Amino acid sequence: MQREETSTHESWRPLATTGQAANIGTVPRLFLGCGTREVSGVTLLELLCVVAIIGILASLLLPTVVPAYSRVRAMSEEMEAGEIVGLLLAETRGYCARTPKYRFENKKDFEEKCGLAPKCRSWVQASATEFVPFNSFDPTNRVVLVFHIGRNHATRYDFTAGELSTRPPER
Repeated sequence: MQREETSTHESWRPLATTGQAANIGTVPRLFLGCGTREVSGVTLLELLCVVAIIGILASLLLPTVVPAYSRVRAMSEEMEAGEIVGLLLAETRGYCARTPKYRFENKKDFEEKCGLAPKCRSWVQASATEFVPFNSFDPTNRVVLVFHIGRNHATRYDFTAGELSTRPPER
């Protein structure tokens, strides 16, 4: 900071107070061959700090959000169960009616042949779903498909080969 001497008996003062304006609020930056240039903006370091802070806050919030999401998903499965079961039965029975000598080897084969809707596919593909291969010659009272849904997979839906392949009697 430069100082100038005054004629009065005042003490030393900086130049900025004597009317010589200093550029306040901008930072001069030196560039090779360009002289000085005034730049205002955000540096890369500041941006990285903001990203790191957001990451830390997200990591603190994530453990509380995941259980809540799981609970909501389980409740929605339980609420939609009736519709999904009806859709699954309709699609499976339709395929079995069109193909009298049907044969299902695994979950993937079952969902591809029946042309299941996306929600039904997700139920069949779930790790908690039990599937037993079956065909048109198996006994109709044999349980071949079991869904475990809801909280802690507590709700269970069992389907026999007969339920999946034959239409219920008309009333």
